[in-house]
Amino acid sequence: MSDVDVTAHPSVRILVVDDLVSQHVVLRTVLEEPGQDVVCVSSGREALKEVLAQDFAVILLDVNMPDMDGFETASLLRSYRRTATTPIIFVTAHVDDAEMARGYSLGAVDYISSPVVPEILRAKVRVFVQLYRMNLELISRAAEREELARAEALRASADQARQRADFLSQVSHLLTRSLDVDTTSARIVDSAVPTLADVACVLLMLENESVPRTLFSTRPGAWHGVDAEREPPYAPPVPLKQFFDHAQQSLDRGEAVAVVGSTAEMFGSASAEPQRTASVSRKGRVAFYPLLNTVQHKAVLALGYEGEESRTDLTAVTTEFVSRASIGLENALLFSALREEDRRKDEFLAMLAHELRNPLAPISNAVSVMKAADPGDGQLLKWSYDVIGTQIDHMVHIVDDLLDVSRIARGTVSLRREPVPLSLVVERAIETSVPHFGRRSQTFVLNAQTDDVIVDGDVVRLTQVVSNLLNNASKFTPVGGNIALSTDFSDDHAVITITDDGEGIDAKWLGRVFELFAQGDSSLDRAQGGLGIGLTLARHLVESHGGTITCSSEGRGKGAKFTVRLPARTEPKPFPRAQDAAPLGGVRGLRVLVVDDSTASAESVALFLEIHGCEVSCAHDGPTALILARSFRPHVAILDIGLPGMTGYEVAKRMREDTDMRSCLLIALSGYGQDVDRQNSKAAGMDYHLIKPTDLDALTQLIAKNAAERGLDLENARE
Repeated sequence: MSDVDVTAHPSVRILVVDDLVSQHVVLRTVLEEPGQDVVCVSSGREALKEVLAQDFAVILLDVNMPDMDGFETASLLRSYRRTATTPIIFVTAHVDDAEMARGYSLGAVDYISSPVVPEILRAKVRVFVQLYRMNLELISRAAEREELARAEALRASADQARQRADFLSQVSHLLTRSLDVDTTSARIVDSAVPTLADVACVLLMLENESVPRTLFSTRPGAWHGVDAEREPPYAPPVPLKQFFDHAQQSLDRGEAVAVVGSTAEMFGSASAEPQRTASVSRKGRVAFYPLLNTVQHKAVLALGYEGEESRTDLTAVTTEFVSRASIGLENALLFSALREEDRRKDEFLAMLAHELRNPLAPISNAVSVMKAADPGDGQLLKWSYDVIGTQIDHMVHIVDDLLDVSRIARGTVSLRREPVPLSLVVERAIETSVPHFGRRSQTFVLNAQTDDVIVDGDVVRLTQVVSNLLNNASKFTPVGGNIALSTDFSDDHAVITITDDGEGIDAKWLGRVFELFAQGDSSLDRAQGGLGIGLTLARHLVESHGGTITCSSEGRGKGAKFTVRLPARTEPKPFPRAQDAAPLGGVRGLRVLVVDDSTASAESVALFLEIHGCEVSCAHDGPTALILARSFRPHVAILDIGLPGMTGYEVAKRMREDTDMRSCLLIALSGYGQDVDRQNSKAAGMDYHLIKPTDLDALTQLIAKNAAERGLDLENARE
């Protein structure tokens, strides 16, 4: 056995386990040589601790030790992975055949009697030390060879990785240079061929497009068996039915789907006859990767491989390519959606300006007519009043719709739910919409068979839904057209169906009619007008009641049908309807305090109430209102919220604190109409919260109703 260079490795350790310290000195003297460290311990427990901390070339173990003898220690040493094969030499003063047999059974390599012969012990230990060093040398050389092979593999892998990184970097650069959907799809398939596949196709299915888009790229000569007789350029491929089936399977699974077979048989070719295509049976594979899978957008990338060669080495780069293609296509679609939203927003703002100017023009004209007219021409003045009133109602409706959209967007719409007869909702909606039908000479037909159907909901909001649908039908139905409303009860749902024979809806717009600001026709001669938010409001209000609303149309000029389904039940007895309010008395003689920092607003309300016999006093700030209230002692106070010096809330609180004015009817009349404003009014002691501009006839009826409930003698109200 050749010697091993002891300087090539660190010192070799030898473990001596003996309970006699004198033996430690003897064995250390015998065994210590250059490159050999002798570690001595006095018990088996200490030996176990040492072998857990460091490796040993050989272990000298005394047989007879107190507490834990050598055999037990050897058994434990063999149970450790680190010392399972470490040579163990037993050292004992009494050699017995039975003990020797037991020692060898525990994995001992030798048995030495004590006192030891130094030369014999040294020679035996040296053999195991050299074997240990040779083993270390072999391990070291194997590690070097492995490191060399790893370095070579890493160099080759680095070259491939660099090429793939360059490819992926180029792909990312190409996909970020354009945010057009078709351009991005074309760059995806062009990048994939020929690096990743022989044939690539992006299948794009958009919510508003009935026909899917397909963009192809093929390696030159990929289908030479099909188009061998044709001169370039070759005819573009046409996906076959199985192509779409496998693409849908990939979307359903949400993972890649691989299909074995010829790419020509999968994709098809416009120039190939069916029999010729079928005759091309070259082996290959087509893999389908889902790129996008949302309700609005679905996209699949198909990569086709001709021949039998495997491309498993490109699996990782293909996966990364698919990921980047997915991101690029999603960004392009998001940009397209944002651009569309921006276009619709601009159209909406233009339409809003148009809709607001429409009522302002006749109001301005009516004012000019009133200025130029003879003061005694009552008929002309009445005409002007009617024009102004009608146009103001139109503007109020526009503002209310905008506020409703804002509340819905913020999720702050509150519903006052109660059992409501479906017939009551329909009656109120028809009453609201009948004037629209009359102005356009339209025929309206009602077919209601649901007198016993009850809906748990907000009667005002449900009426708004049905009236919006009726008004929408009237708007898009020509003069002399027909509109019908029918009700039914099915599967615990009330069903309201509104049909018309008007303009109808294009198929591409059916999925978007309920979107905010969506309008199918934004041309300048669009006579119907509107902001495109009525159907959005209807959808949100129906859904907030747990129902659904759908739209269908056979196309332009073929009318439209809207169907509302609401959870409902039937009552065995007719549901008691709210009776019409008893005729109210007047408000003559009531003292009314009007507080508003807008002089024109305060004076106009005061003038209207004075015409009806009220005694009215006005204030234009909070402190003045309180001073006037103490002397005037009003029966009713109409308070604006935004007042100088003191808010309307503070005025109301001070009036409620005054014992002489606690019974005063407090009405907030303000442009602030959010739910929090109504809550603040209630907390301040207000009885009602009305929004500007309000119907002054309704305000007068409200005052009269409360006066009657409080038992005021209206004709002799002054105290």
